[in-house]
Amino acid sequence: MAHRFALASLTADSKVRILLVRLSAIGDVLMTSPVPEALREAFPRAYIAWLVEPLSAPFVQVNPFVDEVIVMEHMRRWQRMFGEWKILPLLREVRQFGAELSARQFDIAIDCQGLLKSGVLARLSGASRRIGFNPPREYNHLFLTDRVERLPHPTRITQQYLRLLAALGIPLAPRRPVLPVPAEDRAAAQALLVENGLAGKRYAACCVSTSRPQKDWVWLRWRELAELLRERMGLRTVFIGGPERRVDSLRLIEGCLAEPVSAVGRASLLQSAALVQDAALVVGGDTGLTYAGFATDTPTVALYGSTEPSWLVEEKCAAVCFHPMPCSPCLRRPKCANYPCMQAITAEEVVETAIKLIERCCVV
Repeated sequence: MAHRFALASLTADSKVRILLVRLSAIGDVLMTSPVPEALREAFPRAYIAWLVEPLSAPFVQVNPFVDEVIVMEHMRRWQRMFGEWKILPLLREVRQFGAELSARQFDIAIDCQGLLKSGVLARLSGASRRIGFNPPREYNHLFLTDRVERLPHPTRITQQYLRLLAALGIPLAPRRPVLPVPAEDRAAAQALLVENGLAGKRYAACCVSTSRPQKDWVWLRWRELAELLRERMGLRTVFIGGPERRVDSLRLIEGCLAEPVSAVGRASLLQSAALVQDAALVVGGDTGLTYAGFATDTPTVALYGSTEPSWLVEEKCAAVCFHPMPCSPCLRRPKCANYPCMQAITAEEVVETAIKLIERCCVV
């Protein structure tokens, strides 16, 4: 099939229809958020859609450079159907969804996820140009027409996703994540602060939830950190995280003299992002909300163990606590049960790192 828009014919006036495929996770969706901005600058008349799963959808729905958010609600059910060998019903659903996508008449699909499922969805879109990464993963290259070499050592994770736009002649340039929190969500976050005596006061936002146990910090050290932040930096702590940690966080604050506040399971994703962006300091593991403040240059201390933090090198308001082990980074395949890389990070180290970071960022 011939490309409707050959590279040479793409101009700023092209009414090209573009689909971004980045389904999850929250952090990766956030770091992909500058891609629509770069596309809009290059092609102001373009129609830009984003295919995303429900959990991460709020971060895409507030992106002002996205014309349509297509929430992919079928993926988990499809995975379950595949595991149960319900192949024919699965194929019928996939075919129907593909017809809904192709009816939008996309010209270009950009696979920002780089997995088999995202490659299949790019192909189902009907776009004649399908752009993704090289080297391929999980055979997604079978569904691509254009492959872009990954950056070997990105110093900002946003660079990796922006790199894909080289296939469209868009040069790589530094960009911040795009996360404008709506006024109503910011107001709800402020109401939570007012309720807990933090109105107009500086506080530390601690993102305590992660997606995998090997990314979790030693739980009781969050309480120790709250005490040290109050004692050494005069900051009360607001714990932020998903509902799965709500009961644990309530136990964490019980009887703590530093008077931390728990928004865990209480604040929505965007309200949590507002709490992060308005904080004087953010501390968290390798998880999406930890980086929500990067859109506003909020000082952030990231706690790393099983993953690689080198992409934070050029983040001027970020610092890392990281004690690599011989097995680092183990990513999704940990070889131990007690995660000594995370145990090696002490609350004292985090506070010392935070003090130096804030001095470097000239935050008063």
